[in-house]
Amino acid sequence: MDNLVEFEAILFDVGNTLVEQRFYDSDKSRASLLPGVAELLRALTGKFRLGVVSNSKVFDSTDIKNKLEECGIADYFEVFVSSLDVGEEKPSPLPLKVALEKMNISCEKALYIGDNEIDRLAAEAAGMEFLFTSKDIRESFSDYEFSLKSAWQRGLGKKIRKFPEVAVEIRSHIDGRAKPKGSLGLLEEMAIQISNITGEAPKIDPAGAAIFIADHGVAADNSVTPWPQSITARMADLIVDGNAAVSVIARNSDVYLEVINLGTVTKTHSINVRNETISTGTLDFRQKEAMSESQLNQALEVGAKTAERLIAGGSRSISIGEVGIGNTTSSAILIGVFCGVSAAEVTGRGSGIPDEVFKSKLLVVANQIGKLSSKEDPLKILRHFGGFELAAMVGLIVRSASLNIPVILDGVTTLASALVAVAIKPEVRNSMLLGHLSSEPASKIAAENLNLKPILDLDLRLGEGTGAILSVPIIRAACRLHAEMSPLSDVVNLD
Repeated sequence: MDNLVEFEAILFDVGNTLVEQRFYDSDKSRASLLPGVAELLRALTGKFRLGVVSNSKVFDSTDIKNKLEECGIADYFEVFVSSLDVGEEKPSPLPLKVALEKMNISCEKALYIGDNEIDRLAAEAAGMEFLFTSKDIRESFSDYEFSLKSAWQRGLGKKIRKFPEVAVEIRSHIDGRAKPKGSLGLLEEMAIQISNITGEAPKIDPAGAAIFIADHGVAADNSVTPWPQSITARMADLIVDGNAAVSVIARNSDVYLEVINLGTVTKTHSINVRNETISTGTLDFRQKEAMSESQLNQALEVGAKTAERLIAGGSRSISIGEVGIGNTTSSAILIGVFCGVSAAEVTGRGSGIPDEVFKSKLLVVANQIGKLSSKEDPLKILRHFGGFELAAMVGLIVRSASLNIPVILDGVTTLASALVAVAIKPEVRNSMLLGHLSSEPASKIAAENLNLKPILDLDLRLGEGTGAILSVPIIRAACRLHAEMSPLSDVVNLD
């Protein structure tokens, strides 16, 4: 815990951080500890002073203490504060400030651990450092010891664990269900892969999705697309308002959807778009590197933090998608470089561009592919040709994989990001599933390079995460088959 020596106290949120959220349902609901909580509290005792700050509007601090006594952890904490006690809810910093005053500790000497954005905002407003929990709170805590400030560095520096012994167990279980061995084909393989990633029985719910939005300098003229860049921001608004294709598909697939704007030429208007603006789009890579090193690091950090936020909020799988006029040009170049293929093989029509624009786009891609080699630093290649949304997806893939959460890829642009992520950290390769095979020609090349089999092949080329999210009900079915099918012995006498 050397990286945490600056802290004297650690404060915890309660629901979805220490115990399951449903303990708030009624006075009679019993608190159930979340994974790793008891072990972490034992490890922290004697090293830090510990307290609890809950956002409950129903339970006061005495009620909270009583609930935590039920599961044997109340004695670890010296302070209990509820929003009901102080009359203000997070993201107001008041509940945290009251706890710090009771402990006589300054804000810079305390760390707050929670599961959602209002916890982070409250900590920030109180002047405290903040830590997102994960599916096992010990794991997230140890990651913060590695790097307190950077989610990207936490993902980059952490060894990704695989669980082959769990996968073997799941395969044996599936083989013993009421069906001929192997008869569910790739559904069986999906369930086994999920368990190999997570180390648990196959499960992808709650399912989350992150759609990253950004504009590209190469699209400022009509050389690679005839579409105006104002469409990018407009689509972000349309998605969060529930009226885009991916919005409809997400509702149908029971997937929580978040839209993150990293930099569009025109502004988004909906308050539901999460603005993480770096700049108003990238530069034109024909003239200069698309991103500065600082901008690239910002985008990687946004993606990694998005992974932490969604996972802390409960997501047990993350589908990724994007919107960015001109980004299939960047994707074609990246796939061409990393897969060692020509512009003619990777350049497609993207949003359905006419012949004259396609010829111009093909020339742009051809002129760029040879400028850098796949043997160079993958981050240099990404900085030169990529976009903010591509970089953010790299950050999300790496951080999700490090937290043993499966990532479901969409079309050609997500595959381009996956190639970069694998070049940076090869272990992430087995943490991804491919939702569908885009009709963009580079998709098949990238998928084969990554050894990914698409779940769907519907001739889609929209982006937005549509194909990834469409595949979620199929992956969910694969997981439920494992959990709910009867054993073979129910239908066949094996004696």
